[in-house]
Amino acid sequence: MIKNKYTSKRSVLAVPGSSSKMIANARRLKVDEFFLDLEDSVSSTEKDSARALVIASLLEGKFGQKSISVRVNEQISELGIEDISLIVSEAGKCFDSIIIPKVETAEQILEIGSRLSKLEKANGLEAGTIRLQLQIESARGLVEVQKIASASERTISLIFGPGDFAASMGMQVLHIGENPINYPGEDAYHYVLMSILTAARANNLLAIDGPYSDITNIAGLKNRADLSASLGFDGKWVIHPAQIEIVNTAFTPNQEYFDTAARIISYFSESEASSSAKGAHLFEGKMIDEASRKMAETIYSKGLAAGLTPSTQGDQNG
Repeated sequence: MIKNKYTSKRSVLAVPGSSSKMIANARRLKVDEFFLDLEDSVSSTEKDSARALVIASLLEGKFGQKSISVRVNEQISELGIEDISLIVSEAGKCFDSIIIPKVETAEQILEIGSRLSKLEKANGLEAGTIRLQLQIESARGLVEVQKIASASERTISLIFGPGDFAASMGMQVLHIGENPINYPGEDAYHYVLMSILTAARANNLLAIDGPYSDITNIAGLKNRADLSASLGFDGKWVIHPAQIEIVNTAFTPNQEYFDTAARIISYFSESEASSSAKGAHLFEGKMIDEASRKMAETIYSKGLAAGLTPSTQGDQNG
């Protein structure tokens, strides 16, 4: 079973940790999760003040039912080590997970896990309280993704980082999440996405797609969100409030699909309750079997997490 399988993470909003205004605004948005960022969106001169603001914001709370995470600086840097130490020590009970950027080896995660265990013990936190989300953002990270995904029980998700990944590969692309210039196909990242998704599922983790930086290109965002959702990803990062509804909709199962999934599950339950249980069935003109039930359960569980009910449109905006 996927960790947090019934927790909806369709839209994950990036919020600069240096902006009190954006943090306050994020509290009211209909987003499934948001993270306070200490890495790429914070200038080098604001790192310390941003960390202090993030800690104060976590202690203040007022996040409602949203999942809250913090993205720290690179684990190998002094800043990253300080981020983890101070955030856990001062606000360890006030957030759900830490996002680790630019992960390239399983050893990095083991080291972080050891550090977190000591911090939890020192600060009276239950062992394993601090969960991890891991960003795959380079060629090396992708090559090592299976080992990375299985390195720690703390890990709850893998996240694709398209910007740094494109740079590490030498792709001719300037806007994060877009296909390279003159790429002849629909999706230059298909292999990457499937590799991350496969590693995630093999280790019962969630898989989250990265951001799409052109906030004016609604059609482009929808295309990318629909693509990763269709593959099986659980959600996508957003960087602007205008992107939230589009992404929530993309990662909410189609109502007709959801209703059909509910009927398939019900059909199997009724068959098992009677003496008519068998391997394959004719259902509404189509053959279904045990694999069909598993597929239906996947769609149904995602729909429930998104707020759908049979024959009800549900909340597609969070």
